[in-house]
Amino acid sequence: MTDSTYDFGTVRDDLTPLEDDCKLLGSLLDECLRVEVGEGLFKKIERIRTLAQCSSTLALKGDSVASNMISQRLADELMTLEMEEAVPLTRACGHYLNLSGIAELHHGVRRDRSQREPNPNSCEHVFSRLITEGLNPEELYRAVSEQQVEIVLTAHPTQVNRRTLQYKHTRIAALLQQHDRSDLTSEERRNVVSELQREVAALWQTDELRRQKPTPLDEARGGLHIVEQSLWAAVPQYMRRLSAALKKHTGHDLPLQATPFKFGSWMGGDRDGNPNVTAQVTAHVTALARWMAADLYLREIDTLRFELSMSQCSAAVWRMARRIIAEGNTRKAGAVRAKAAAAATQGAADAASHGGSEAAAVAAAATLIGGTGSGPVSFALPPATLGGGNGHHTAGGHRRRGGKSASGDGGVGVLAGGAGAAFPGGMILGTQPVAAHTAADVSVPHDLPGQDVEGGSEFDFSLSRRESESGDTPTSASPDGGLTSASASGAADGLLPDVLTTNLSANLNDPGTPDAVPPLTPAGGAATPFRDGASAPRWPGGTAGLSATPAASGAAAASGAAAAAQLAAAGATADAARAQSSLDPVLMRRTLMAQRTGAGAIQFARAHEHPGFHPYRIVLGHVRDRLAATRRRMEDLLSGREPGAPEGGPMWYEHEDELAEPLMACYWSLWECGGGVIADGRLLDLIRRVYTFGMSLMKLDLRQESTRHAEALDAVTVYLGYGSYLEWSEDQKIEWLTKELQGRRPLIPADMPMSSEVREVLDTFKVAARLGRGSLGAYVISMTKGASDVMAVELLQREALMQVCAELGRTPDDSASLRVVPLFETLEDLEAAGDIVTRLFTNPWYRAHLASAHDNHQEVMLGYSDSGKDAGRLAANWALYKCQEQLVALTKAHDIRLTLFHGRGGTVGRGGGPTHLAIQSQPPGSVEGSFRITEQGEMVQAKFGISGVALSQLETYTTAVLLASTRPPSAPRREEWRGVMEMLSRASCESYRHVVHQNPLFIQYFKRATPEEELGNLNIGSRPARRRQDPSISTLRAIPWIFAWTQNRLILPSWLGIGAALMAAIQQGHLPSLQAMYREWPFFGSTIDLIEMILAKTEPRIAALYDSVLVEDPEQRRLGGELRERLARCQAAILKVTGHERLLDNNPTLRKLINMRNPYVDPINILQVEVLRRLRKDPNNQRLRDALLISINGIAAGMRNTG
Repeated sequence: MTDSTYDFGTVRDDLTPLEDDCKLLGSLLDECLRVEVGEGLFKKIERIRTLAQCSSTLALKGDSVASNMISQRLADELMTLEMEEAVPLTRACGHYLNLSGIAELHHGVRRDRSQREPNPNSCEHVFSRLITEGLNPEELYRAVSEQQVEIVLTAHPTQVNRRTLQYKHTRIAALLQQHDRSDLTSEERRNVVSELQREVAALWQTDELRRQKPTPLDEARGGLHIVEQSLWAAVPQYMRRLSAALKKHTGHDLPLQATPFKFGSWMGGDRDGNPNVTAQVTAHVTALARWMAADLYLREIDTLRFELSMSQCSAAVWRMARRIIAEGNTRKAGAVRAKAAAAATQGAADAASHGGSEAAAVAAAATLIGGTGSGPVSFALPPATLGGGNGHHTAGGHRRRGGKSASGDGGVGVLAGGAGAAFPGGMILGTQPVAAHTAADVSVPHDLPGQDVEGGSEFDFSLSRRESESGDTPTSASPDGGLTSASASGAADGLLPDVLTTNLSANLNDPGTPDAVPPLTPAGGAATPFRDGASAPRWPGGTAGLSATPAASGAAAASGAAAAAQLAAAGATADAARAQSSLDPVLMRRTLMAQRTGAGAIQFARAHEHPGFHPYRIVLGHVRDRLAATRRRMEDLLSGREPGAPEGGPMWYEHEDELAEPLMACYWSLWECGGGVIADGRLLDLIRRVYTFGMSLMKLDLRQESTRHAEALDAVTVYLGYGSYLEWSEDQKIEWLTKELQGRRPLIPADMPMSSEVREVLDTFKVAARLGRGSLGAYVISMTKGASDVMAVELLQREALMQVCAELGRTPDDSASLRVVPLFETLEDLEAAGDIVTRLFTNPWYRAHLASAHDNHQEVMLGYSDSGKDAGRLAANWALYKCQEQLVALTKAHDIRLTLFHGRGGTVGRGGGPTHLAIQSQPPGSVEGSFRITEQGEMVQAKFGISGVALSQLETYTTAVLLASTRPPSAPRREEWRGVMEMLSRASCESYRHVVHQNPLFIQYFKRATPEEELGNLNIGSRPARRRQDPSISTLRAIPWIFAWTQNRLILPSWLGIGAALMAAIQQGHLPSLQAMYREWPFFGSTIDLIEMILAKTEPRIAALYDSVLVEDPEQRRLGGELRERLARCQAAILKVTGHERLLDNNPTLRKLINMRNPYVDPINILQVEVLRRLRKDPNNQRLRDALLISINGIAAGMRNTG
């Protein structure tokens, strides 16, 4: 329950259960410490903890003299400790803070579940409120169904805990949830406590330090781990909750294909200032994500195949099953023929070598193969052969499975080294062994009752009873590899009309086979620049790209279209029926149930029954084969092997529509056959996952600084003799870029010499062209300074697409390009954003491109971190607010849809804060059903690491965006308020910059008074702390800037300048206006509330200790004293505006939580000061460096939102 995770002020929370959990975990840690460190040191730890608690309690009661006296005694005792004692003490405090954090997260989930009154941010409460306020239920349904929220996970270095520890924390949270159960027996409760004790002991014995800096691949694995750990379960659970609330308040279920939220990632794609993220890394990460997706889907399919054992199905599913059986026969026949041909040829060659004539040998070989060398060969397989040769016949003609698979390992292959073999890169992904490259090994994962290798039944694949009784002819392989079949639907016999009949009779080829591959892009699938089922494009480095898979057939919605036609026949227009079927599934279900009820029970059963077969298992078995092929292909790419063409085997999946097609067919088939309750279980959950996560789980954004693109184009223009691109004016750049984009000739010669930096930029665009929209999301340009920065990326992107398509012999498709997103970060950039976007929208080429490639949709990213570092938090917030207002007006004027991408961090200094509060404080019109936001660092684990917490967060995002779209936050009620904000912005910016950018002492003071320089030794991120090797604040990244100030508890960037601005406004008589703005303007009110939260976390007494011990220069110490005085004035100004007597009067829950943590954070701070003092005298002492890193981890755990 980190401070940015829950909107604490919305409820008066009873913290008694939380305190009980903290006492339980604390006592278990104490028991562990007695054993691990000995009774003597444990008593010393207890004494330190008691002193810290006494000091904190006295401070809360207002006795500052006594509190300071005990604090000084505490500091004296801690600073004389030997490292052998200091390190265990620091670890003990840090572990207690981590355990209390787990308890807080669990308490948040428990609170949401146990509240008698509905959570004000819940779907149930918000939907009811909106309808009560007059929103039409149909409008509510449409708004939710069409909502598009994307949460982008980033790997910014503020997640200090190793993934091993995160897993143990999740396990402890699950045990706490189990411990809450009221129906546990005494024995069961003791067992839960014992399990907790074991987990706590394992925590203590695990090294909490990363001994190596994580690579971008490590960070990407961490992001994928979040999906597997919690989001995979939370997404379908939340979709059920959302659909139930919609059904209650609107009468409609959530559409099956609706994706009210999706997930993106920057892990492995954010190359801004990170040389470790290369083009090859990006390609590797996308393959890793697809491997994980295939693996997770495989697990679900295995369970579904066991569950869907029924033999009744729709005609559409039955035709799918027959087609799969026939294709299996054809494949196996071809394999047997090939083996026979090889054996015969070898035999003939042997005969010839022993004296026979060559002509006779050839004739004998042809005879053995079974043909004359012309025309198709008829080949029939016995039923046992259909199962791969591992079965036998019973007396009744039944074939039972027996023995092991061809590989001898029970049907599941493993990499060399056994089931625990490491995945490429040293990570074991998933819980199942990685399949070897043998088709038979991956066809059937378990011995399902009555199932053969093809996923069918124990019976021969002959005519079903219904076929023999209705006169249908069996399906057989045709010479061209297709199927010839009479009607299998029974419609000719006057039976139930086929609601879900697909067009398979017209095209019975599997949409994933080469015969079904359309020329370029799939209908309904993701646009990619090329298609080729045989030869794959190559990544830089020699591995094959992902886009070479066959296209999706676009038949995922075939069932819905057929149902729409049925509805149209009943009286509705075809268009209206089709539109309805694509939204609310209730109408389709009712139609199917009505048709089932209207038909005779015996006739209906005869029309759908296929005794001896398990059609769903056959269809899902084929799905599993393709998923296994997808996983094998990704393994090849990750291992550096060249993926081969399937050559008759199952094709891999590229797009989610290919996977959704058979699942949707099975879903509507179950409803048609009376199994709707089954369809709405695990199968519906899987369909929801497919449309939410796709085939890549989280689409990867690419990000690069604008200067890198300009330098690449400069190299091109200089080489071609056009002059230096970098020296051109903005108008010259735009003119040249537009001319090149309007032309069709290639720009960059293939043999052009270039630096490694330029080559890396161009290679990145080539990888993007190969991967396409199926794996990638947006291309984000950081530090956007002009319209030419966006046009430059468009040109480089088009050039790469042309080169890649030329290599493949394809025609480039500009509509397949990634959306290009300008990122405005500094105060100057935010103020110029309107002019830059206007210039783009008035450029003829760009406007036409936006319409043709992106459906008149523009995305713009706003940077909260660098703007705050540049101008201070208050000035940055106001600049962001005005920028959003301007962008909304511009896009509406040009009839363009706008999505704002908010680059927020975890702490207030980087735009963080409670989700609902943050979204509700956006300008009117800036959130219209579309919202994109980053979740960074430790907030990823805090918000999405536990399934119950993730569930609450997803609900909060949905309802907050819905409210901001349908009931936008109010604008300033009076024009006077804008004038006050302008004055506050100017005053706060001047005050902030006077200290940070203009004071010559500040940089050195910052380095001495915080562990900024030492943070580089903390292996918490792959990216360097600075963009360039320049000691200025401007080149320092915003994350270590915030992180360092959080460590010494001054948290300077979040409040500096605000107090001076507010005091100046109060002195000018604006206090009544400020108080009215706080009460009535959501933007201003949320800003002040977040600053108040940060001020409550500061501790000037601790910051003064850092100064007195670590800062040697008297002038720098004086600067530190001035900053603490500014802090006190800021607190006083905030209290005047809010009307509170003390900080967090309106949020007593959070205030109590902070007070519970402080007695454990204070000793760590004191020890960190002493460790820093010693380390700066002996910088190569590894023991001291480890002690410092442990203290940094502990303080981060106590401060919660650190960066």
